[in-house]
Amino acid sequence: MVNDFKKQSNPFSTGGGGVNFETRVQAVFLIALLASLYVPCLSATMKANKIKFQGKYDSIHTDDFILYASDDYGNESKLFAQIKHEITISDSSS
Repeated sequence: MVNDFKKQSNPFSTGGGGVNFETRVQAVFLIALLASLYVPCLSATMKANKIKFQGKYDSIHTDDFILYASDDYGNESKLFAQIKHEITISDSSS
């Protein structure tokens, strides 16, 4: 019986918490693109010019989004985002 509880997902996951969090983070970067704003996590001179959601469909092994940005000098950057609500850091390899 104890093992049955371990197999059960938590309410956050079964209630769509991960998907809701993912779409909120994606929305922030989409707004940066639409409003021609500077992009969080990149150089202060970089502005978004393209975003792809669910990159795995373009054979990119980053699932949640890829943001393309450039500055006024023609320098380009890509931000590959794998969105997680919670990350556990431990010594275990599992």
